[in-house]
Amino acid sequence: MNDKKKIYFNKPQIEVMNTAAHTTVIVGGRRLGKTHGIGAPWIVRNTQQMPGSAQGVVGSSFQQILTRTLPGTLKALEDMGYYRDIHYRIGTKPVKNWIDKMVRPPVSFDHIVSWYNGTYWPLISQDIPGSSNSLTLQGIFGDEAKFLNFDKLKDETFPANGGFKGPWRNCPWLNSMLFISDMPTTKKGSWFLNYREKMDKELIDNIHKLVIKIDALRKQKPNTYTKKKLYEYRLRLAQF
Repeated sequence: MNDKKKIYFNKPQIEVMNTAAHTTVIVGGRRLGKTHGIGAPWIVRNTQQMPGSAQGVVGSSFQQILTRTLPGTLKALEDMGYYRDIHYRIGTKPVKNWIDKMVRPPVSFDHIVSWYNGTYWPLISQDIPGSSNSLTLQGIFGDEAKFLNFDKLKDETFPANGGFKGPWRNCPWLNSMLFISDMPTTKKGSWFLNYREKMDKELIDNIHKLVIKIDALRKQKPNTYTKKKLYEYRLRLAQF
């Protein structure tokens, strides 16, 4: 487990990471690496940046989450150096040290992925009425979004993703959301396509320009000017 290995991400995956939008909706075909290169890194980021938080993983059913979403996500976590029963546990009560780090621990761990830093992922199944009603979430991840019921998201899950800011109030990804899917084939499954109209393309372009400038400065020989510019660009990026 101590052996280091390189992880490669394709262009769309890198673009998502560099943009780091508060709400991200990805529509892509098979083999794009949506779960492996977009979903898993997003979850790891939120897990690490908001220790002790609750990051909801929503699916149309527990079967969908357990058989289609989690296997690819867990394989990606292993590639990134995170191992089951060492860094996280699924469906079992974790050790007291982990629970003590949870800001608002769950009552039951039956459908929970708990992490060593106190972050945990409630698995939310839409085929169980009110499965997210009692939750207080700091983020939402939805895989295979075309199979999700938008009315249930709007009435049950979205309201759970807000309110309590806790110790993460200054984190830019507090209450962030990620939905990934291939192209929907029905009108009901097309709900997430509307997010395109809400996108601020100029803002995203400016973010990408700053990321390119920061990357170029990192490759230069360090000096006072470079450090000053790096600080300036990072500060501007953080303000987005």
